[in-house]
Amino acid sequence: MAALFRILDVHSEGSDRAYSFTLYSGETRLLQLSSEAEKDAMIDLVIGEAECEKGNIEIVQDDRKRNNIADTVPQGEGKHDNEATQTIWQSLSESHPGRVGWVAGNGGLISNLKIWENVTLPLWYHEKREENETEQNVTHWLGALGMEQDAFAEFMAASPFSSELWQRKLAGLLRALVQMPTVLVVDAVVFENVKEHWAHSWITALEAYAAQGHAVLVIADKATALPWKKIE
Repeated sequence: MAALFRILDVHSEGSDRAYSFTLYSGETRLLQLSSEAEKDAMIDLVIGEAECEKGNIEIVQDDRKRNNIADTVPQGEGKHDNEATQTIWQSLSESHPGRVGWVAGNGGLISNLKIWENVTLPLWYHEKREENETEQNVTHWLGALGMEQDAFAEFMAASPFSSELWQRKLAGLLRALVQMPTVLVVDAVVFENVKEHWAHSWITALEAYAAQGHAVLVIADKATALPWKKIE
C-alpha cells in the first residue's frame, strides 16, 4: 500500500495529546477523540480549514508534481517505512484544493440548492468534470450507498429543507465520493440515528472507495461500533 497522508505530532485544540499516524491507500481508519470540541478542531486541521500550531499535516504530492521533481531527489530519499517507491510529501496547506474531502455529520448541504446542485456544482466549478462522467459517477455511488434506482430522480430533485436527515447525510456522502479526493474525512455522526441497512451500505461504499486507491478517515468523539481499526 502506498502512503497518502500523514499527521506528525499534531495537537488539536482542547487536547494535550500529540497525534502521529499515516494513512495508506486502501485504508479506512477510525480516530476516536475525547470530546466534540476536540473532534471539530481536528476535522478543521485535517481538511485544511485551520493551520497547525504544533506539528504538521502532509499529503503525498500529486503525480504531476512528483514526475516534475523525481529526477532531482537522491536515490532513497523520501522513502517511508520500506516502501519500494519514493514518497514525496508536501504540507497540506500547500497542496491543490480538493485533495482532502469531508462529510459533515448532518451532510453539510446548502439549503437553497437542490440535492443535485449540491452534489454536482462543486465538480463543475472546481474540477470542470464532463457532464456524462458526472452522471455516471453519481449513478454508481447512489447505488453503492444503497438507494434503489427508481428513487434516484426524486431524491436528486429534492431540496435539503424538505429531505429527512438520513437523506441529507446520504447526499453529503454522495457529494464527497463523486469529487474523488485522495483522502476522505467523515464525521462519525453521519452513522448515528440512521437505519441499520443504510449504515451498512454507507460503510461498504466507503470501503469500496478506499479500495480504489484512496484513504478514508472517520473521526468520532466517543466509542462507536464502526468496524474500522482505531488509530491509537
